Amino acid sequence: MHRLQKEIIKGLLPVLRVIFFLAASLLQAADYDPNPPFGLEQLKPVEVKDPLTQKIIKGYQPKNPYNIFINYELGMHCVGFDISYCCVIPPYNSIQAQAVASGLNGSTPKLLTPEDKVKLYYYLKDNSYSEGNKMRYWSVLKDVNGNGSLADPGDNMANYVWEHLFIYKDLEGTLPKDWSIKKRIRIGKDIMVPIDAGPSGKPLAGGYLEYAPDTGGNIVFTDSMIPEVKNIAIKLTASNIWDALGLPLTAFNDSVRKGTIRTITDKDFQPYQYSTVQLHDDTGKPIIIEGKKVEFFGTNPVDIPNCVMCHSGEGKAAKLSRQAGFVLFEKEYEYWKKNYPDESDYMARLSASSINLLELHDKMFKTNFLKDYNPNASSNRLGSVGSVNCADCHGDNVSGNLQEPRPGTTGYKAVKARPLTESIHAVHANFLADMNDKAGRTVSCQACHPTHWTNPNLNNFDTNPYQIIDSNGNNKYANADQRTAGGGCYLRRDAHTNPAVKPPFFLNSVGKWYLENVSTRDENDQPISELRGLTCTNCHNQLSHELYKYDDLDNGVSQEGKTLRNKSIDEIIKVLADGDTRRFADMADPRIKDGNNPLYEFFHNHQGATLVKATKDSKGNLKLLAWNAKEGVPVPYEKASGGSDWWLAPAEPKCASCHAAPFVESMGGKYFPVDQPRKYSLYRFSKAHGKIACQSCHESIHGLYPVRAEGEENTVDLTTHKQALQYSPDGRYAGPVSCSACHTVNAKGVPVQLVGTEYENDYWASVVLLHFMREGDEKLPIKELIQKYPYQKSRQIVIESWK
Repeated sequence: MHRLQKEIIKGLLPVLRVIFFLAASLLQAADYDPNPPFGLEQLKPVEVKDPLTQKIIKGYQPKNPYNIFINYELGMHCVGFDISYCCVIPPYNSIQAQAVASGLNGSTPKLLTPEDKVKLYYYLKDNSYSEGNKMRYWSVLKDVNGNGSLADPGDNMANYVWEHLFIYKDLEGTLPKDWSIKKRIRIGKDIMVPIDAGPSGKPLAGGYLEYAPDTGGNIVFTDSMIPEVKNIAIKLTASNIWDALGLPLTAFNDSVRKGTIRTITDKDFQPYQYSTVQLHDDTGKPIIIEGKKVEFFGTNPVDIPNCVMCHSGEGKAAKLSRQAGFVLFEKEYEYWKKNYPDESDYMARLSASSINLLELHDKMFKTNFLKDYNPNASSNRLGSVGSVNCADCHGDNVSGNLQEPRPGTTGYKAVKARPLTESIHAVHANFLADMNDKAGRTVSCQACHPTHWTNPNLNNFDTNPYQIIDSNGNNKYANADQRTAGGGCYLRRDAHTNPAVKPPFFLNSVGKWYLENVSTRDENDQPISELRGLTCTNCHNQLSHELYKYDDLDNGVSQEGKTLRNKSIDEIIKVLADGDTRRFADMADPRIKDGNNPLYEFFHNHQGATLVKATKDSKGNLKLLAWNAKEGVPVPYEKASGGSDWWLAPAEPKCASCHAAPFVESMGGKYFPVDQPRKYSLYRFSKAHGKIACQSCHESIHGLYPVRAEGEENTVDLTTHKQALQYSPDGRYAGPVSCSACHTVNAKGVPVQLVGTEYENDYWASVVLLHFMREGDEKLPIKELIQKYPYQKSRQIVIESWK
């Protein structure tokens, strides 16, 4: 009898598992509210006739007859504005947009292209110039053509920093059959960069955006570290995007920037700039609706890194420099304060910090950047060396400089050095190893990256209680949780750090691990009811690299093929950490404990991802194969690229790491070598709902809707919050752009095209559907669309990934 009982129980186990799963699903479903998280008060009611059934549908018109979605691809550009001494990253801020004709009266919305006889005109609100009292760039002398003179036309830093990029004919990637190095047209040398314009010639003062077709746009060439591999095409603009590329934007508005550049203070910074885009017809006339121009604004974030805090005044680096006998940075400060009565303390410290950085570099790495430095010179204070372009020695993929040293370097001997971002982060990770919050998470990410606020009064680092450091770079959150600090490109801004966000979060098992172990725990690791969210190292970490490395995807949306992203957390821990939960935690939530810094150890020993595999053909010529080819020798990014895999898809976090499919990026390969086939692409290259860019509905990474809003006075970034309200159906909802922005919707916020299907009364399932829809799916008849992506599947995803 005992044996029989065992057999019965064994037979019932599968049934019991199913019952348990259904019960759990029903419990989750009880929390699943199919209603939208907004009202429809600002939408006009309308009755439309279903063309198939002839039934009258009560709906709501889109708020705007046209929508223009505006963003900047990187989320925050961290750049200096005084390039007199050195250039870490050149000024470069793009305005990107997509325009949609809304689906009025139940019609289908349309993504607009030049074929629709329209143009998009752009300008920046109260920010029409840079060079002069906002920026030193074109006025900084540099030998561009290498003839030893600084007096030739175009001999300036604005031209010099782009000279590694070239074209042959146009920005469409045309490569002639008879190409040769002599036929290259170099940016900055042959095509000079106009004052107050980007490397593509687009002016800061305004103009028309260029449209990138299905193949992408603004295609330039560069060379690799492999001598045989030349003419690597870099697509600077994603497909189906209107773009003004690489504008030299500063954080200073025209109306308040009075006096010389010497008078700038922290209070002058307005890091969340308003970029405005208007819809014009093909003759250049603004399109007018109900007496108003069709015009929308977006956010163009730009700020300066906080080098000045530590490398001047009483900052840690400045103090140690004095102890080591460094004096030039002190002389730099004294020169400006003594000779120029209008010199602000901020600008004097900024110049001093630049000299301090070069002094330290000369001492530590035996360079001679300050060999001609004259502390009494009224101009060109570095002499024949000129301003130092860091990318001359340090490869930098983000600017398309794949070679180390960079060809065309002048003023000093360039050598092969570590990639730029790796060099900067490695030195600071080691030097600032004790700069952590109470939980042991590094504070230095947010301390170094931009931290200015919209409200100028909150840009006093000593008096603003939420600033993570004081004016000398000292950690103010050593005994607290840095996630309650703020300012700048992430903390207290992004949706991931917004305690007001509500489910659904659409999380996979990794995302749920973060929700339980990070977002809903305080600095003492105690559970809390209010979300604290994530910090920088919860995304930029080893786990992100390992998940990418493991992927070999057949289909990214359904996650068919080889991947860990759709597996249980136990399976992931078993594969990536040999079942060691502590080791996994070090990958996913690296913290400094007992002097051990797991993140630093990983990056210090970093091995770049495999870019391609190399072999030889029958004639002995180099032959490059896909990264997952069964033959050939693996070629990691660092062998082909002086910038390693930093800034590229292998080293950047993915939505797919934490979010359930289909809330994932597009498949890679379209922007190779930035991304790779059978891997996930970058968020900024990704599309869903047909050709709609993820950034159009969610905004740029680091500034994702809904940004944290704490009123006019205390909100870090008011621009992005107000931007979201342009598309809000009730004037309050500031989350991701909803269906109602472009579609006629029913009372549930679901597009009327789905009325009569199982989707019509379930807003969240329809959200899943639109994320399933990739390029081409928008052309399918509704019947075929819902057969391809059935309601029950979408509903189950909502249930399982709600939070």
